[in-house]
Order: sequence, then structure tokens, then C-alpha cells
Amino acid sequence: MKELRRRGISSTSLLEETDRGTIEDETRVEGGGDRSFSKWNSTAFGSDKSLTNQREQSMALNSEGLEGLIPRAKLLLTLGGTFFLAFWPLILATVSTTAALYLYFGSTFIHDGRDKPTSPPQYIDPYVLLEEERIARSK
Repeated sequence: MKELRRRGISSTSLLEETDRGTIEDETRVEGGGDRSFSKWNSTAFGSDKSLTNQREQSMALNSEGLEGLIPRAKLLLTLGGTFFLAFWPLILATVSTTAALYLYFGSTFIHDGRDKPTSPPQYIDPYVLLEEERIARSK
């Protein structure tokens, strides 16, 4: 707050400004000499929208309806495609390594378990286990 008062900015004036993205340069003459300084009237993120209608803008974005579907879908597909393309070398290396190992080792590298069929485990009734002596002794 002291820094805001020193610069001549009140906390409410930050919210009332309409043009948030500009920096006003002012030149002040003090004691006969020219001294220039920058007066920062914007936030650090440089947004060009004011904070007073942020809720309305958010509501408008969330309730666009079908008219904004195509541009949003295009943007999401572009983003997904570029993300996929970024990992393309890794995907290609993994697939080629797996294919090379399969060609070298054959079916012993990747198998489906047909060679050794197994039977399901034997069913044990839980009530039989509860009636055992060692459980009755621990009570």
C-alpha cells in the first residue's frame, strides 16, 4: 500500500481503469532539471481487458453455444495434433525397437500365454476358514 500511495495510485483506481495494457510515460520537471520516469498503470500480465467485467466475459465464453463450436474444435485439434507431433520421434523409436526385438526373438519375445494353459485357483469357502480352531482361539 505504501508503494501505491508513493506512486499516486489508489487500490480502487487499478480496478477502474479501462486500458490496462498501456504504460504511460511522463516527464516531470523538478528543480530546473528534466527527469523522466515511467508510471506503471498496468498489471504485470499486460492484459488489455479491465477487471470490472471479467465475470461477464467469462460467462460469455462459457455460454457461447454452437456458434463457437467450430473454432474451438479447430483450436483443440490443432493443439492435440501439435502435442502428438512433438512426441512423434519417441513413438517412432518405441515402435521400431519393439518391432526389431520381435523380428529378432520371434514369438518368445511377445507371447499370449497359449503354451502354458493354467486353471483358475481352487475355490475356498470363507465360512470354512472362519470356523477353524486358530481363529476361535484368538477370540
